[in-house]
Amino acid sequence: MIEAAARREDPKEEIILSAAKTAFLEHGYAATSMDLVAQTAHVSKTTLYARFPSKESLFAAAIAAECERRGLSFSPAHFADLSIEEALRRIGAILVDLLWSPEALRMEQIVTGEANRFPEVAEIFFRSGPCRVMETITAYFIDAVAKGKLEIPAEEAEFAATQFITSFKGKLYCELLMGVRGTVPAEDRKSFVARAVDLFLKGAGAR
Repeated sequence: MIEAAARREDPKEEIILSAAKTAFLEHGYAATSMDLVAQTAHVSKTTLYARFPSKESLFAAAIAAECERRGLSFSPAHFADLSIEEALRRIGAILVDLLWSPEALRMEQIVTGEANRFPEVAEIFFRSGPCRVMETITAYFIDAVAKGKLEIPAEEAEFAATQFITSFKGKLYCELLMGVRGTVPAEDRKSFVARAVDLFLKGAGAR
């Protein structure tokens, strides 16, 4: 598994992002103000605005930081010595840890609920979260194709990466998102990832 992201060089920034994450998850985007984040982080507004000039930039940074913290800012080199199956299992485990986490599920609910009134929320979230994840995994797929680990046209790498990510947002994900079930045990998560990777690599064609 990829190691957790290193602590930031600017301790104040790390404190602010942690406070912002707490505020956005608890109050939603619309009800979270820069004043509230400053109070939660115990920093001055001058300190806050020097690092994040707007709520939009702070929200984007908080989303990106969570993806990074969860290990989704890797380069293809992280998996260079692994088989495609093992690499995808590890990447799948990272995806599940992020997508199925209470924080990510709550943020998805917030963004979906507020997007009609505040379209910028969905745009910022998509650009700072899902797009970053897709770009990271697409980069691995492109590398895997170049090394002969994946037998797909290079121009299909992004589409294949998107389909791979989507396989972790099916029935179980929907049940978690809608509160139909609680957390998924670690062994069940591991089994799910293995089955998803196996199906992805084998395809579902007629035999």
